[in-house]
Amino acid sequence: MAEPTTSYTPFHDDPFPELRGYATQVVVSADERWIAVSSVLHRLSRVALFRTADLSCARLLTFTMDAESIAFHPTLPLLAIGLDNGDEYDREGGLTLLEPDTGHRVDFADPAWGIEPVRWLDDRTLELTFFAVHPDDEYEHLMSRATVVRDDWLGLDPDALDLTALDRTSLDPDGPSLYDEIPRPQPLLRAFAERVGRTYDGRGGVRAVAGLRDGRVLATRVHTAVECWAPDGSLLWSVPAPSAMGGTRIEVAADERTVRVAVSGPDSRTRTDFPLVATSDGTVLDRLSVPFSAALCARTDGIWAIRDTYNRSIETEPPTPPNTRIFAADGTPLGAAHEPDRYDLVPLDVRRCPELLYGRRRRDVIALDPTGTVENVLFAVDAPLGRAVYADDTAGRALLHGRTELVRRAFPSGDVLWSRPLDSEVIDLDTHDGVLYALCADDTLVSCDTADGAVIGRCTLPRYGPLSLHAAPDGTVLVGTAAGQILRLPADTRAPSGTADR
Repeated sequence: MAEPTTSYTPFHDDPFPELRGYATQVVVSADERWIAVSSVLHRLSRVALFRTADLSCARLLTFTMDAESIAFHPTLPLLAIGLDNGDEYDREGGLTLLEPDTGHRVDFADPAWGIEPVRWLDDRTLELTFFAVHPDDEYEHLMSRATVVRDDWLGLDPDALDLTALDRTSLDPDGPSLYDEIPRPQPLLRAFAERVGRTYDGRGGVRAVAGLRDGRVLATRVHTAVECWAPDGSLLWSVPAPSAMGGTRIEVAADERTVRVAVSGPDSRTRTDFPLVATSDGTVLDRLSVPFSAALCARTDGIWAIRDTYNRSIETEPPTPPNTRIFAADGTPLGAAHEPDRYDLVPLDVRRCPELLYGRRRRDVIALDPTGTVENVLFAVDAPLGRAVYADDTAGRALLHGRTELVRRAFPSGDVLWSRPLDSEVIDLDTHDGVLYALCADDTLVSCDTADGAVIGRCTLPRYGPLSLHAAPDGTVLVGTAAGQILRLPADTRAPSGTADR
C-alpha cells in the first residue's frame, strides 16, 4: 500500500525552488536544452539542471564545498563544476563532470587545491584555475592554472584524470579575476522565467516565518526586515533591511498588531536593528538600534531583551557597559544587566515562553526578571538545549527542546519526562494543540505528541533547504526554506508518515 501523501501550498510560486540560497552562476548548454545554476549557502552548495522548455528540475547535485564555478562544453551535453572548500588553512577541491542527458557523473579530487573557476577554451580543452594556502605562510595564497586536453570527454571513468599530476603555471593571486567576465545570474533567471510565462523574484532564504490568526504570513529574508503575505499568496507589504543579511528573528505581539524583528546591519559586528512594525500596513513604529551585534529573546507578555554578542576583548570595552538590556513591548527600557564575562549569560532561543531564559556558564538555565537584577536558577543541563519551545498542555508546563533528539522537561524544575532520538539535526521546533513539530536538516517534518513523545507522523518535504518553522493559530504548519519558498502545510500534517508533494 502506498504511503499517504501530505500536500503543501507555496506562497509566491517562483521557479527554480531547488536552489539553496542565492544563485551564483547560470550557464546554458550548447543545444539550449539545459540551464545549469549553481548556488552556495554556508559551504553547502547545489548545482541544479533545469529543462529550458518548462523549467522543471532534471538533475540536482549537492556538495559540501563551494560549487560556484560551472561551465557547459561548447558542443557536447557536458557540464564541468569546479569545487573549492574555501578553507584558509586546509584547502582542498575537485572537479565534477556531469552529463545532463544520461546523468553520468564523475568526480576528481584534489586534496590540496581548490578549483575556481573552470572554463572551456574549445571543444577539446578545459582550463582549471587552482587556489591553495602557502605551506610556509598561512596568510599567503597560491594560484596556478592548468589545461586538460582530450578528444573524448563523455563517459569518463573515475581514474581518467589525475588533477594532482597536471602541469600547472603559477599566477599572481592579486591579478585580474575571471569572475569579472561572468554575467549576473538574477537577470538571466528572470529572462528564462518570462519565456515560459512565469516570474522569478529570487527573494532569498526565509530566516523566520510566522502565521497570524487571519491567515496572513510574516517572513524575513535577504534584504528584507519583515514582509507580509495575504492568505492567497500575494505580497501585502515589505520593510527593507539595511543590508543583505535581512531579518533573523520575529516576535509577534499577543494581539498580533505589531511584530518585533531582529535585523543585522551591513556589518553584523557593529550594528543590529530591532524595529517594531505594525502588521496592518508595515509602518515602522519604533526603530531601536544598537552599535554591535546582538541577540533577541522575548516573553509572551511582550517584554523582550537584547544581548550583546560581539566578540571583542574586555580591554576595549567601556568600564560598565550593560550588555543585556530589557524593554517593554513598546521599546521603553525596563532594566539592564552587565556580565564582565559576556559568555557567562547567553540568551536561549525559546519561543512561546513566559520567561526570559538564559544559560549561565553553559550549565544553569535561569529566568531573568524584567529589571535584570534577579536571576532565578531553574535547572542545570549537561549540554546546550538547541532549539526550544514552551508548552502548557494536558501534562502540565514543559520546555520541549532538541538538537539530535527531542526532549520534554518539566517547567520550571527541568526534570526530563521523555526523550526521542531523531535521524537528523533539528532546525526548528514549534507546538500546536498538543503536537510538537520538529523541522529537520534531512528535509523531514516530524510530529510528536507533546505529552508522551509518541511519534504521530513524519513527512518528507521538498529539497528546498529547511530554515524556519511556525505552527499558525489555525494549525497550519509553515516552513521557510533557503530557496525562498514558504511552504504551507495543512493542519492534518500530523497524519501518518507521508511525503509533501504538490
